[in-house]
Amino acid sequence: MPHRPLKQVLVVDDDADLLAVVSLALGALGGYTVETCSLPRAAAETARAFGPDLVLLDVMMPELDGYGVLQALREQPATGQLAVVMMSAQADQRETAYYLSAGCTGVIRKPFDPIGLPARLEEFWEVHCQKRAQSHQVEFELLRRAYIGELAEKMNAMQAAAAQLAAAGWDRSVLESLARLAHRIAGSAGLYRLAGLSRSASALEEIVNRMLSGPIWPPASAPSDLARLVQAVGRTARAEAGYAPSPPRTPERPSPRAAPSRPR
Repeated sequence: MPHRPLKQVLVVDDDADLLAVVSLALGALGGYTVETCSLPRAAAETARAFGPDLVLLDVMMPELDGYGVLQALREQPATGQLAVVMMSAQADQRETAYYLSAGCTGVIRKPFDPIGLPARLEEFWEVHCQKRAQSHQVEFELLRRAYIGELAEKMNAMQAAAAQLAAAGWDRSVLESLARLAHRIAGSAGLYRLAGLSRSASALEEIVNRMLSGPIWPPASAPSDLARLVQAVGRTARAEAGYAPSPPRTPERPSPRAAPSRPR
């Protein structure tokens, strides 16, 4: 899937000449919408108001350096996931590694050629989008595993409702609860890439709703027939999701890593 294009760039630097040159290069050559900020303490608020895709951030600034601005950006939900590229006149290997470990997408060494800046930012934007996609995939897999871990409980609830009908006969309230369970599973299973279970639960929901809305009550079919359909949904769930008889524990998220120490 292609990444969304880089469109808006915020440039933070206390050097007015650099802001002018970079804005011209990014706007005229890159076609980006560019916002500038010469006050580092105002950078986080400017980013929140402007909504950039990427922040081009100078390291050495008065009152608040680039690392301080980066921390301020990361503390705000609206700016916490922004791509941030540092500009530094001392971007040696150690400093570059430090800023990358602190959450930057890349580092550009000053002085740089403004003509080539749009291409450099496109490279960094590609890296940022790939990392975000990988992060979303990991988060999705955690949610999917948790969902599968809870499937046994959902299937047991459906089996219990079907068993109650088979033992005591047709009961509208029990049948309605079974329809709600099937409806929820039909929708959620599809979201978690369990297409077979989604189709099976959807078919069960349709059959139960026809019974509930039909002109004859109680239905002419035997409750045991419906119980067999519910068992078929359960078999589909076990085959497709592969869950164990007893639900596994929800995987724990890894504890946050400590902030890296700054280079001296």
